[in-house]
Amino acid sequence: MDAPLRAVPRGGAGRREGRLSPVPPASESPAPDLDALPAGSPEGKGPGLDRLGRRLLVPLGLGVLVVVGLALTANPRELARSLRVFDLRLLVPVLALSLFNYGLRWMRWEIYLRRVGATLSKGRSLAVFLVGFLLSVTPGKAGELGKAWLVRELGGGPALRVVPAVLAERVTDLLGVLLLIALGSLPFPGGPWIAAAGLAGVAVAVAVLTWRSLAELLFRWLGRLPVVGPRVPRLVEVYDRLRSLLSPGLLLFALALAVLAWGAEGVGFFLVVRQYAPKAGLLLSIFNYTGSTFLGALSMLPGGLGAAEGALAALLHGQGLDTADAGSVTLVTRGATLWFAVLLGLLAVPFLARWLGRRRGAAPEAAT
Repeated sequence: MDAPLRAVPRGGAGRREGRLSPVPPASESPAPDLDALPAGSPEGKGPGLDRLGRRLLVPLGLGVLVVVGLALTANPRELARSLRVFDLRLLVPVLALSLFNYGLRWMRWEIYLRRVGATLSKGRSLAVFLVGFLLSVTPGKAGELGKAWLVRELGGGPALRVVPAVLAERVTDLLGVLLLIALGSLPFPGGPWIAAAGLAGVAVAVAVLTWRSLAELLFRWLGRLPVVGPRVPRLVEVYDRLRSLLSPGLLLFALALAVLAWGAEGVGFFLVVRQYAPKAGLLLSIFNYTGSTFLGALSMLPGGLGAAEGALAALLHGQGLDTADAGSVTLVTRGATLWFAVLLGLLAVPFLARWLGRRRGAAPEAAT
């Protein structure tokens, strides 16, 4: 059980001690057939690395609005003062934990690629994985299909063969985050019951994913519902594509990697929070981080921008940190997770562009 916590008092007018205590948190279009487009053709550009710069303007603009919003909410001078208190040396372990997250998720990506029969060197696989961070923050969540297209363009095999790997990543990430939310709810009143319900929900989801007859029964029931029913054929299509990656052993292993990966970033968030509330509890910190991450994903905004920051700052403020400190923790955390991932993706773009250019240049020569 995490004990109530008291923030470090600092001087300055209007400043007060903060106390962290658990409180409850406050149209579809068909997917394009990527393999129906010839490799290297203008119509087959997939996410289009040549247009990536323009696509990134939207998340960059949203990021600026988030900073402005947090500054106006907290008072810019108070936010700046709070940020200066943060010990920059702490970024070393926090960024290392983010790298640990990415490393585990790349390991899972590699396992999925091998399982679906995609033939890609580890270096190119890593570049695709990192550029996927960029694609996932662009409008329309282009990264969901963009990685499959990039594997195809690099000679790894048909894109439709890789789509299940991308879908399996999202499914196991979702289940892993839900497990961590359940674990992090333990400090709340009635927390053990909330955690048990969360664990039971994830267990049911794993059973449905791995047991086809149970999944078919669920789809038949969903098909009778007025709103969900028309979308059931799409769910069945996604499920059928995932079948090759849904063996119980592989699913549980991938889920364990997801829990460790997102848990590592939760620990990084915990280290940041302790700069402002030294007695912050680890479980409560994991709940705050994964809960805001989940809400950001539900928002369908690029990278969860705006929604994740707002949820995280609101949770911290509701648990006792003043607005400026809550904004500082939010900015540092998102910088060391989302924007650090974007930076790594940008560093991988030149390598990927060079490899794609070589393949496209070699294709006309092979045809002559």
